[in-house]
Amino acid sequence: MSSPAPSTLRTGLALAGGAARGFAHIGVLKAIEELKVEVHAVAGTSMGAIIGSLWASGLDAEEILEIARRTSWLRLINFSPKGGLLSSRKLEDFLAHYLPRDFAQLERPFAAVATDVVHGRSVYLHSGDLPRAVLASAAYPGLFSAIEREGLQLIDGGVLDNLPVDAARFLGAEWILASDVTYDPDHEAAVPRGVIELGQRAVDLMQARLTQARLAMNPPDVYIRPDLKGVGIEAFGKLETIWPRGYEAAMAALKGVYG
Repeated sequence: MSSPAPSTLRTGLALAGGAARGFAHIGVLKAIEELKVEVHAVAGTSMGAIIGSLWASGLDAEEILEIARRTSWLRLINFSPKGGLLSSRKLEDFLAHYLPRDFAQLERPFAAVATDVVHGRSVYLHSGDLPRAVLASAAYPGLFSAIEREGLQLIDGGVLDNLPVDAARFLGAEWILASDVTYDPDHEAAVPRGVIELGQRAVDLMQARLTQARLAMNPPDVYIRPDLKGVGIEAFGKLETIWPRGYEAAMAALKGVYG
């Protein structure tokens, strides 16, 4: 059980990647706002970077929820014969529409976690072109081409760091809240159907076990784990089912600390 948060410490929020499962972060943000938890810095990976950057820009949870409701998420993925299987142009346009151009325009310090595919390391993007940084964090390998930024070839941050607790600490946070929507192989096991599901399951398993190892070495101070059993990363049509689960999990985890 988490101990009360010291009021003198800078609080950071880490939001995991998970595609549609990341809608749960919206519910987490709603709970944080209702409990009046002061968050000084935000770090996000992939979908966590998309939602985290919107919140860091000054939008509240309800505004982000309305954006999610009116966005055709699958249409942000546009088939293209070049590079990856899919084009990132529509997603990049979406980010450019809703986000400030530069990190300096954000209301809270924010870092998007990406993976340097050449050198095999995590990269914390925290200055310069904001939409491009978030795009790099969400560039799922095999679907999107690598995003070139400042001489680096970047792909989805979840390859190496799906729950960016370290990135939140990099921003100067001393007390970390973490919202984890990573696939849980210990509670969500199901037999994959077909080659595509099998390939996705392999990625999920590698990401899940790596996240578990990182959590064991560097746990957050408050760990929020929404119940997303049976919710796939492709379940963009289940927004109204997913975000309340984040709210419920966050309220359960945070009330003992901030209630």
